[in-house]
Amino acid sequence: MTKQGFRVLPMARAVLVAAGVVGMASVARAGQWTTVASTNVTREYPGLALLPEGRVLAVTGHPLGGKSLDSAEIYDIARDRWTPTGSLSVPRNGVGPGGLIVLADGSVLIAGGGSANRSVHEVELYDQRSGKWKRAASMRLPRCVHTVTPLESGDVLVAGGIDWLTIHVQDTSEIYDAAQNRWVRLETMHTPRFNHAAVKLPDGNVLVTGGNRAYPGEVVADAEIYDAKTHKWRKTAPMRIARRSHRMALLDDGRVLVVGGAAGENTPNRHLDSVEVFDPKTERWSDAAPLREGRWGPTVDVLRDGRVLVAGGAFAPIGARKSTELFDPATGAWSDAGDLAQARNGHRSIMLPDGRVLIVGGHFVGLYLSSCEIYDPK
Repeated sequence: MTKQGFRVLPMARAVLVAAGVVGMASVARAGQWTTVASTNVTREYPGLALLPEGRVLAVTGHPLGGKSLDSAEIYDIARDRWTPTGSLSVPRNGVGPGGLIVLADGSVLIAGGGSANRSVHEVELYDQRSGKWKRAASMRLPRCVHTVTPLESGDVLVAGGIDWLTIHVQDTSEIYDAAQNRWVRLETMHTPRFNHAAVKLPDGNVLVTGGNRAYPGEVVADAEIYDAKTHKWRKTAPMRIARRSHRMALLDDGRVLVVGGAAGENTPNRHLDSVEVFDPKTERWSDAAPLREGRWGPTVDVLRDGRVLVAGGAFAPIGARKSTELFDPATGAWSDAGDLAQARNGHRSIMLPDGRVLIVGGHFVGLYLSSCEIYDPK
């Protein structure tokens, strides 16, 4: 090898009962939330990428229930303005957190996702100079709600996902060889999964955890590691709790923080407040202090000082959180980080060059959002 489900939420009969109402930006004990310019169109589950000069590319999402977007736009931080850019050739959504990958040559990769009632295998590359997308080699299999992880080699690992046409959950994985514009098939994972999470470890390997083994239901605690040198998967210790739509963050000390998630589709109060930590040196899991509020599908970002910001997410069947919280690895404790101006789930976040965090879109009890917010930890 060379170097390089979406699910439509129904409109609630009582919106204010299911989720927090829209409020003003608030000042947290260790930071501040500020509402910034909205995207030109509503975006649920958008893909985000950081471009040069601190610009942010946002692409895909749901504009209306069940449909997908081909539009893309760029956020100019200095001017606080979103500007449309070239459109995708294939409308899509269901791009996971970190689903847009900036390659070594500066182009931006998007692979798979959902388009109307199907999962797609098509792959496209965004050229920052021309502002246009071009088709790249397609994945071998269609995937939605999969994970996409950049490797130290410059290649990109794609794992799992679901094919919405057949409802088949993938146990397959493949590597995008950016230098050759080709996909290389890997051996299968030990567990088929979608709605799972992945993170690159300090040694360059990739940890994959949890997710749905089948659709619907059957949430798993299984974990496995992709060895970037042998290109093989091996089992590691399972998480203490089965979860899907959880989030993982690589801490500064090399450990992995696993936050929240959902216990299962048929669980009335499916949102989890449990948190656990994986130590790659021992490959053991340990419990950490629980979240102040249980949530699945939040955004999770490691700040420059090592603390972890968790924002929004879902609770119960359809509610959306507006609360945010901070985890301090030094003390192992959670603290209040203030409220979002808008309760949201299905949103995405990205760290800006100055250390602030941008939140984009999402949904609020069936209402698709264009609003954006920035968290300033200072």
